[in-house]
Amino acid sequence: MKLFRDRNKELEMEMDIYLNHLQKGVNTFLEGVKAYLRGETEQFYERIKIMTEHESDADVHLVNLKYVLFRYNLIPNLSADILELMDSMDDINDISKEVLLNLEVVKPHIDKAFVDDFGHIAKKSKQAAETLINGVRIYFTEFKTIEDYVTKVKLFESEVDMMQYHLKLKIFSEDSTYDLCEKMMLNSFVDEMAKLSDLAEQIASKLSVFKFKRDM
Repeated sequence: MKLFRDRNKELEMEMDIYLNHLQKGVNTFLEGVKAYLRGETEQFYERIKIMTEHESDADVHLVNLKYVLFRYNLIPNLSADILELMDSMDDINDISKEVLLNLEVVKPHIDKAFVDDFGHIAKKSKQAAETLINGVRIYFTEFKTIEDYVTKVKLFESEVDMMQYHLKLKIFSEDSTYDLCEKMMLNSFVDEMAKLSDLAEQIASKLSVFKFKRDM
C-alpha cells in the first residue's frame, strides 16, 4: 500500500528531492574518486565543489521535510521512524564529501597496481548506498519488496569487505615498495572508501525493522 495520500504530496515531494540529492551525491563521490585515481586534478576539484553543493541542498530539503512532517502532523504513527531514517540517510553525503576532502588534503600516492582495487571498492560502496536509496523510495510506495533491497545492500557490503581484505594483503605484502608509514596511510584510505557500504548496511538493517513495524 502506498504511504502517501493527496494531503501528503508536499511531504512526498520533499522526500523525493532529498533522496535525489543523496543519489547525485553518491554518483559524484564515485566520479571524484575515479578522477583522483586517474590524476585528473581539475575534474577532481570540480567534483568536490559539486559534492559540497549536493550536501548543502540535501540539508535544506531535510529541514523542509521535517518542517512539513511535523507542521501538518502527517503520518503520526510513522513520524518517528521516518525522521530517524532521514537523519541516518544524511550521513551518506557527509561521508561522500569527507572521503573526497581527505583525498584533497592528504593526497596519498596510490601505485598503479592498486588503482583498480581502490576504484572497485569505491564503485561497490556507491552501489550499496544507491541500492539503499532505492530501497527507501520503495518504503514509501510498495514497501512489501523492501527485503530484496536490504539483501542486495548486504551483498554489496560483503563484497566490499572481501575487496578490502585482499587489497590490504597487497598493500602490506613483502613485495610492496611502500614504507610502513605509507602502508598505514593507504590502509586508512581503504577503510575510507568502504565507509559508504558500511553505513548503507547499518541503515538497511533499520529499514528492515521499520518495514516489520509497518507489517504489524
